[in-house]
Amino acid sequence: MDDATQTAPVAPAMFRAGLRRLAGGVTIIATGSHGARAGLTATAVMSLTAEPPRLAVAINRNAGAHDLILGQRRFTINLLAADHGHLARLFAGGDPSRTGEARFDDSLWTTGLTGAPLLAPAAASLDCRLVDSLGFESHTLLVGAVVDVKARDAATALIYHDGCFAGLTPID
Repeated sequence: MDDATQTAPVAPAMFRAGLRRLAGGVTIIATGSHGARAGLTATAVMSLTAEPPRLAVAINRNAGAHDLILGQRRFTINLLAADHGHLARLFAGGDPSRTGEARFDDSLWTTGLTGAPLLAPAAASLDCRLVDSLGFESHTLLVGAVVDVKARDAATALIYHDGCFAGLTPID
């Protein structure tokens, strides 16, 4: 046995405290069809490959969108702009009375090529077909093949850092 297998894992509270220092881009992961949509705020999103275009997102198995994504095999990753803090809080459960379809304001959402919901004013929206999934304890890593991208010019990113949403300001 090597030393790594004998070391106890760090306490979850310590892990969370450390990761609060990692700034992350804020997204809304959305799926479903009009009348039965679900979505969540996520920062655990990463680019896997450019050729072919693949993204990965980690989603808690208790999230309302989790099983819907696995069943419909489609989802969007909507990169939020700095003025979307209210949407980030809403899709993170900031208003417990609004879940599932009740989070979607039809004036802001359209439908992507896969049929999944796209946030029209997002900094960018990536429409994905689910090509793989892998379970880890409380979460599932979903791999999406990107079938379409909508990008807005000159959008300032919304980031999450140390428990707060903030707009990213470029430095020279």
